Amino acid sequence: MKKLKVLITFFTIILMIGSSVVSAQGKLGVVGKLMSKQEAKVLFGKVIGSIDIPAQDLRDALKNDKEYVLFTIKNNRVVIRDEKKNSLSEENEYLDDNDVLYVFSKSQVEQLMNFAKPRKSKGLTTMATTNPVVTFEVRASVLTLTAGETTLEFALPCPPMCAD
Repeated sequence: MKKLKVLITFFTIILMIGSSVVSAQGKLGVVGKLMSKQEAKVLFGKVIGSIDIPAQDLRDALKNDKEYVLFTIKNNRVVIRDEKKNSLSEENEYLDDNDVLYVFSKSQVEQLMNFAKPRKSKGLTTMATTNPVVTFEVRASVLTLTAGETTLEFALPCPPMCAD
């Protein structure tokens, strides 16, 4: 009976260790957290500037990525890079060493895209669209991605926390 308890305890520990390893993604683990737009506003402040891109363009860019995707905004364009900082989109902006990119897990970005909806017109400055969009939002100290009423944040800044 005592050997059975030891054996059960041993397998329980192995299962717990195995499940934590399986849930982690890559060497940085899962990067990014989904939350409501309202929660993001409370945590990170109001949006200072934003750029919409079609969700399909982002999906196409992620097809060539592995585990992590890096984003930044430069010259009013969304820059999308892979873990080795290779361009994943047609926007091939030059990045220098001072440019900060924000690292997210590919799986979290893909999950966010499930919430993408067409953009509704808001006055003269926002164009209405019939295709689902993902909005890249610059806030006081972070870059957030929003699709519909869901926002993704808690990225790692690169540098210093780069995935390569």
